[in-house]
Amino acid sequence: MTVDSLVAHAESTSSTFLYALLSLLDLSSSSDCAHAASHLGASLTITTLLRALPFHASKRRMVIPAEFTARHGVQQEDVFRHGGDAKGIDEAVFEFATVANDHLITARDMFKEVEGKVSRQAMPVFLAAVSPSQYEWCNRYN
Repeated sequence: MTVDSLVAHAESTSSTFLYALLSLLDLSSSSDCAHAASHLGASLTITTLLRALPFHASKRRMVIPAEFTARHGVQQEDVFRHGGDAKGIDEAVFEFATVANDHLITARDMFKEVEGKVSRQAMPVFLAAVSPSQYEWCNRYN
């Protein structure tokens, strides 16, 4: 698995789901919303894979792209046997998480023209980017 193939997968799964939600809210004509949804979908997919890494490793599946594991000297078998103590896994996870964060930043940048605020109408779609602990604050002050 490469980052490009993973982002393509995210585009056809998570992002497509967000596009459908935009369409249901009659926002599918907004190119900024669609572009932001594309990047948010990629970020959500990567975040989900990172959260599920211990589960996948217990099933002997590696979800971190090979380009990251190779760059940091991560051996799959070492991850399957030792989990988070495997050599180089912290660096590979950090680099993978950085890709998710970059997509999130790009999604946020789509709203710079409107002072970084998502419209109330689009909020249900983009609420997936908000940490549950921040939801109450976001709802109160937006």
